[in-house]
Amino acid sequence: MQPAFQRSLYKTTAIILLSTLSSGLTVGLNMATTAVAAEPSDKNVLQIEEITVIARQRSESLQQVPVAVTAFTETDLQNAGIETPADFINMTSNVSIVETDSAGVSFITIRGLSQVRNGESPVAIVVDGVLQTEARQFNQELFDVKQIEVLKGPQGALYGRNAIGGAIVIKTKEPGNDFNGKIMLGAGDDGLIKAQASVSGPLIKDKLFARISGSHKSHNGHLQNVFLNQAADYYQDQSGRVRLIFKPTENFRADFRIGYGETSGGALYFVRNNRDINGNYNFGLTSPNTSHPDDIGPPIESNNRGEGLRKIFTASLKLDWDFDLGTLTSVSAYDWVNEWTKADNSPYTRTLGTTQAAERDIKSKSQELRFTSNGEQRFRYIFGAYYLRTDRYINRNTGQDLGQGILLGINGPTSQNPTLTAFQDENDQKAYAFFGQFNFDITDQLELSAAIRYDKDKRKQTDVAPPAFSTTSGLSRERTFDSFQPKVTLRYSINDSSSVYASYAKGFRSGGFNQNGVRARALLTDPNTLVQDDYKQEDSTGYEIGWKSQFFDRMVTINGAFFYTEFENEQFFSFIPSAAAQIVTNIDKVDLKGFEIELHARPMQGLEIFGGIGYTNSKIKAYSASPATVGNKAPYVPKLGLNAGIQYTQPLTDSLQSRFRVDWQQMGRQYWDVANNGARSTVDLTEIRIGLGDTDGVWEVAGWMKNVFDKRYNAEFVAGGFAFPAEPRTYGVDVTYSF
Repeated sequence: MQPAFQRSLYKTTAIILLSTLSSGLTVGLNMATTAVAAEPSDKNVLQIEEITVIARQRSESLQQVPVAVTAFTETDLQNAGIETPADFINMTSNVSIVETDSAGVSFITIRGLSQVRNGESPVAIVVDGVLQTEARQFNQELFDVKQIEVLKGPQGALYGRNAIGGAIVIKTKEPGNDFNGKIMLGAGDDGLIKAQASVSGPLIKDKLFARISGSHKSHNGHLQNVFLNQAADYYQDQSGRVRLIFKPTENFRADFRIGYGETSGGALYFVRNNRDINGNYNFGLTSPNTSHPDDIGPPIESNNRGEGLRKIFTASLKLDWDFDLGTLTSVSAYDWVNEWTKADNSPYTRTLGTTQAAERDIKSKSQELRFTSNGEQRFRYIFGAYYLRTDRYINRNTGQDLGQGILLGINGPTSQNPTLTAFQDENDQKAYAFFGQFNFDITDQLELSAAIRYDKDKRKQTDVAPPAFSTTSGLSRERTFDSFQPKVTLRYSINDSSSVYASYAKGFRSGGFNQNGVRARALLTDPNTLVQDDYKQEDSTGYEIGWKSQFFDRMVTINGAFFYTEFENEQFFSFIPSAAAQIVTNIDKVDLKGFEIELHARPMQGLEIFGGIGYTNSKIKAYSASPATVGNKAPYVPKLGLNAGIQYTQPLTDSLQSRFRVDWQQMGRQYWDVANNGARSTVDLTEIRIGLGDTDGVWEVAGWMKNVFDKRYNAEFVAGGFAFPAEPRTYGVDVTYSF
């Protein structure tokens, strides 16, 4: 698309949207005022749905809970076509995600708190009350989901050591006495095929209920490898889940969930966008080559097609016993994640060079016990304990590229790709925590909440690489990380739908180990490097003032918050091309401050307007490894993010309706390294969805298009000129039927 035409199209679209919004607001508010006065029954149509969340481990109104929460109901998920975590994160202010590398690699940044490869997430991920234990579990297909809540700000007091930036709470649909189900079929460009199905009902009426759900998604790929004449980003995912709920008595409930998924597809299809002084691509590592995050680089032309396979198995059992004082809950879980990748190594060109391969195998067991008091009393409390045991194996190696493909594992000198470097580690982790929270209604309108959690995380790493590749083979090292995480909140309820609050909280994320041998590689590149074999834990201190408000008899919701966070020992990484590995370091101190505002309005029947703005100003205050970077922006932190949308539902007959929806997102300018060598400019993305269905929601046919204007940009940029291209424009049709 030509730039002039694209700008014209942007302007035309903006004019149409602004005209629709202004006319809808003017006419709609006039209509609403008249309708509410004359026909009270119409008032309920215009009111925004009251949402109940479980942000504080008990059911509360979204407008009363003193936490910055963005919630997506089942209706929201379907109307917006939300199928992956990126879909709802893109609609959440001050939260962003980078999808890169392979299926299991995604970096969430929330209020300036981000993550690194092989590191812990800055948010706790909770599915049906069960805490996920591995960051590579998160980026999965979403299907048969009831509600999603995104909590911003430190939530460690209840959710643990990785909730330093927030928490994401996902509720899947529960089985019950009613027999029901849903089928979704879809197709799109580049061979896209989608299918989701679920069925639910009683096995023993009033006692035992079951729900089975599954998902398939595949496409041939959108980004072409011009050397191999194959798509680089092909994708296939199959996932299934079984959920059983057993209620033998009124006072006991057992919730068992088991799931399995396999995701295969393209991986590590980076390009090098280094240019020489003449503007030509040059893949050497020495000056005067330059690169910039806005340069999408040369076409993908690696000699080997990157491949990846991820397998996930989860099983959990949640038991609830109800007593007069409250509910005792036990949550037992087992998680297994295995992922391998193999691909070309830097410089990712058709020229024979080196290969890279990696495998990660993670097994974890967790147990939580907690007691939650009844919610209908002036003094409410929760206390409990948590235990986690994780075994993590990581194998990463490089090999000589002889043009005969890539074998996994360590290969001998006569192999088709003899091993050049090998890093293998076994990591044992034992973590436990004790936590408690109480809420006290000082008056009918004023609530005091206080919580504290103590986490202790003991980690051990053993070098299991063959002696031929490691001088520390067989040696182990241990570190223990721990912290108290208090949180105090004061909330004042103005009325049933509006409140203000202020909070103080501390957050904590564990430290860890770089792979054995990686530091030695770093020393070869920089003899003065300050990189160590291990990296420190992160600690944060946060302050927040927020409000929840609704106007015009709940037709308009405006929620927002201001925050300030002092962040110590931020974990960041540098990439070592010769080892195809990363090294994690700590930025001594970073300050984060900003705000977010979210709007949702129903000015007239059938019309919804929604949007948000998130602003985060990050500043490196101290960095002993690179004092010259003090005063720079923190990496992976967009300064400004915007999202807006409009949805209009128009009845065509008594049983038929149409729906038109536009979602727009602006990813703000951001730097990718501490030196701030270059920032990716703002990226504007637009999505449209047009549907036709019955008024009862039984069936719908919807056409959709993502990245409407085919914006080409880099999803990630790593210092040294490693660019990972983002997905171009895609489109398709979905057919949904519920019974």
